[in-house]
Amino acid sequence: MPNPLTRAIEAAVKECFPELQLAGGADEPFYKAPSQGHPAILFYREDFARSLLHELSHYCLAGPRRRMLDDFGYWYFPTGRSADEQTQFEAVEARPQGLERCFCDIVGLAFQPSLDDFSGRPPSPSFLEKLESAYIEMNTQPPATAAHALTGLQTYVDTYPDHFICGSDGM
Repeated sequence: MPNPLTRAIEAAVKECFPELQLAGGADEPFYKAPSQGHPAILFYREDFARSLLHELSHYCLAGPRRRMLDDFGYWYFPTGRSADEQTQFEAVEARPQGLERCFCDIVGLAFQPSLDDFSGRPPSPSFLEKLESAYIEMNTQPPATAAHALTGLQTYVDTYPDHFICGSDGM
């Protein structure tokens, strides 16, 4: 059964970014850049609201040039990274997760930092500090596309509050 919260978030995102197609049910998140008259597609994990919000954060912060590249032109090391690879991952994840936390606040989902690492390592203090700084930035001075998404999502929630009653963690 489709997650009603995820469907509501999708509807809000489609109002904000009609040029962006959303596709849940993916085994792994992926951004397919627009090409030859085909729109961009943002794939997110399963039917998880948190995955959708996280991938939307990357979209909002990528900028126009990076939005023309598959997966925004970023590298990705799957789980099982070395300590150095995990440090690199954390260095680029703080801002998107700061924005994701703002999105979670709006829709009423609990936010937990994600290291995308199942080794059992806790988030580093440095990562948590950067994430907190990014959260403050996204609440006070977000970049234009992020501000558009935050405003659009808040407007949608204010207009349809009954769609955003959370009964699960949204994963």
